[in-house]
Amino acid sequence: MSNRKPLATTFTALLAMTAGEAALAQAPSQPQQALEEVIVTATRRAQSVQDVPMSITAISGEDVQEYNLFRFDDLQQLSPGLQLDSSGAFGSSAQLRGVGFDTNTSAAPAVDIYYNETPVDANFAFQSIYDVSQAEVLRGPQGLLRGRPSPAGAITINSREPDLDAVGGYLSGSAGDEGTYNAQGAVNIPLLADSLALRVAGVYDEDEGERVKSVNSGEESSRETKSWRASLRWAVTDAIDATLTHQWLRSDRTLLAEVEGAGAGYNGPAITDRQGLSVMEDATGGRQNSEITNWALTWELTDHRIVYNGAYQDNSYNFDQELDSFNGVVNFLQSQNVPTTFEVKNHELRLESTAPDLFVDYLVGFWYYDESINAGFAQPTPQPGAFGDPLAPSPFGPPDDAYIVFADGAIPVDTENQSIYANLDFHLTEQTDLSVGARYLENDSKRTETINTSDASIAVPFGTEPGVSVQPTCSNFASLGFGFTGEEAFPGSCLLELEAATSEVPGSAKDKEWVYGLNLKHYFSDVLMAYIRYDHSFRPAGTTVAITSPVTDSTLIQGDPEKSDSYEVGLRSDWMDSRVRVNVSVYHQDFENYIGRFSDVPYVGPGDQIIAADGFTYPADATVDGFELDVTAEVADNWWAQFNIAYSDGSYDDATVPCRDTNVDGQPDNGDIGNLGIGDFTGADGMINSVLYCDVDYAISTIPNWVGLLRSEYSIPLSFGDAYVRGLYNYYGEQDNLDGRYEADAYGVLDLYIGLRDSASDWEVSLWAKNLLDTDTRLERGEPQTAFGAFQTGYYEAGYVPEREVGLTVRYLFGGG
Repeated sequence: MSNRKPLATTFTALLAMTAGEAALAQAPSQPQQALEEVIVTATRRAQSVQDVPMSITAISGEDVQEYNLFRFDDLQQLSPGLQLDSSGAFGSSAQLRGVGFDTNTSAAPAVDIYYNETPVDANFAFQSIYDVSQAEVLRGPQGLLRGRPSPAGAITINSREPDLDAVGGYLSGSAGDEGTYNAQGAVNIPLLADSLALRVAGVYDEDEGERVKSVNSGEESSRETKSWRASLRWAVTDAIDATLTHQWLRSDRTLLAEVEGAGAGYNGPAITDRQGLSVMEDATGGRQNSEITNWALTWELTDHRIVYNGAYQDNSYNFDQELDSFNGVVNFLQSQNVPTTFEVKNHELRLESTAPDLFVDYLVGFWYYDESINAGFAQPTPQPGAFGDPLAPSPFGPPDDAYIVFADGAIPVDTENQSIYANLDFHLTEQTDLSVGARYLENDSKRTETINTSDASIAVPFGTEPGVSVQPTCSNFASLGFGFTGEEAFPGSCLLELEAATSEVPGSAKDKEWVYGLNLKHYFSDVLMAYIRYDHSFRPAGTTVAITSPVTDSTLIQGDPEKSDSYEVGLRSDWMDSRVRVNVSVYHQDFENYIGRFSDVPYVGPGDQIIAADGFTYPADATVDGFELDVTAEVADNWWAQFNIAYSDGSYDDATVPCRDTNVDGQPDNGDIGNLGIGDFTGADGMINSVLYCDVDYAISTIPNWVGLLRSEYSIPLSFGDAYVRGLYNYYGEQDNLDGRYEADAYGVLDLYIGLRDSASDWEVSLWAKNLLDTDTRLERGEPQTAFGAFQTGYYEAGYVPEREVGLTVRYLFGGG
């Protein structure tokens, strides 16, 4: 790239300056320091992470800046076992502890995300992050003390509150040689001394997305985000503190499917490994808009605290997804338009005990959540005849609209969730605490799926050779009805006419459930604590949307609710005068009706004449086992290191699920759906089933069984501050036991940061390299696909670890930052 040479020059100058200053610096000898205490709010009370009987990863605002975590997805770099994926058009997902989730399940998430204590849909959370105070990854079932039940965990992220005492703020700018630009800043202004302050922050973030370019349209993947936030804090009295925050965000996204293969000669060139190319004639993409207003009030009473949190969200996105990602037919765009709006209101009121030395500390609360989603879709589905004679179709468009089913629909969903909850902490002895809690919830969901399909013609082939008439057969079928006209659409194909139709499927679900848990912790000393915990979780059933054909199995649309039971034991410990910290957790979880998402499943489309592929939400039983180890140490003066490792094994329990089985052997694969015919879906009773099923025990997430992290920083005192070298290495074990998809080999990614900062950390200059060693492991490889049941495209899906990027960050802080 053109700007790599200037960055290399800067790197050389930085090393030279560091060497010279280090020779002049006189750093006084100091005793080795203990590790800093980490405070978290996982239990709704501020506590040291070493006192919480739960596995938690705390990511500070300083971590976010130091490791250039520009986007929410980047948080996974500091939290092994957490996988965040926003590569899809509108299907962002968070996976944790071997439990997968896909927002396309239309279910409550397995890993819930909270922004300033407000649940946020993953599609809107997976955006640029800035001016953050702290993020916490809470592992294991959540929802007893916060918001909605989520069986795998939760991620909380909080923006910085206004400082009542001092003017402050920061400015930060970053640029990388692969198209990354990030500019952000904040300013804090006290309006009334010690009682009223305003903080305003903003960000502009741009990058090249997945770094893919189309050879046919010239379009390139990209991502651009603009956002601002204003927070007003008012200390009404010494006992009453209120905060109001409003955030506006707009994100534009362009996505292109990266492919490889020889092609078919007409739809694009031969594409080899890691070229970052697409053959799409139009990109998938669109715009997201999000506005979130939070308000919070804390009232300190004698021996009690009252806390109120509320929020209003007005979110929307409008995406166009190009479905012909392999360019099976040139000069034709099969675009699916999906406009969606979200309106969310939530309120929470809780009472906490604060008196010292109680035998029982208690917390009780009420939660209310109201969500209105209006989703729509529109897409064309070509039928046999759209591309000419079905016995000799042409891959050159445009197709004949008379043979296209145009479908559109609306799916409004209204959900109301309310609950009451309580938690009691019994201090049985000075060393032993027992915590017992429960939440009673009522969830009321109403939805209507309206699908409109146009009239259309279908050329049903009965001949075996193009141009050979089968008119007598067509006449015979006309006497049977079913829409056959008795005419030939093409020689060898009979004409069938589909009438326009509208289907409306109402749906509602009311759930009344208990979520509960208990944990017992014991301090063997001031620096050694062990715990055991049990949690019972619940999620309302998921739903399949936008399938334009009737299905033979109603569970393909909506199944039963999910329930799970989790068991965990753990140890929290400090060693060597608190210079070494060792934490470990071991867990097991059983799922009944785990809500899974099965993508690219072949199904019989409109008129029972064409095989399409789409995603289905479906419940099945599963189990998860795993452990986590976290070791942090002050190795020496000015040198610290952290090592994390996580193992998880989540899989189905010999479950029968819808699958992509292109060779009909009862095992899922990623083969070509062109290998399937309508007869493969026909049961013993002669009825055509909507999908094929497989008995499986494969993984319920794409997280590798083994993942790990090693990060460290070494600083050198200088006359004006210090120089530092910071490293971050993430290890991803080989993928295993997936649902027929490509299983990636093990690999590691090393990020390196070299910089200078002044003694007060008021300014910092950092040169960084992400994927320093340019690891190029393949993450995705499909099989060559057939488009529209007729055209062998010669291409398959591909994906790799993003290539190396080198960049520079300059940061300036003033006041308190």
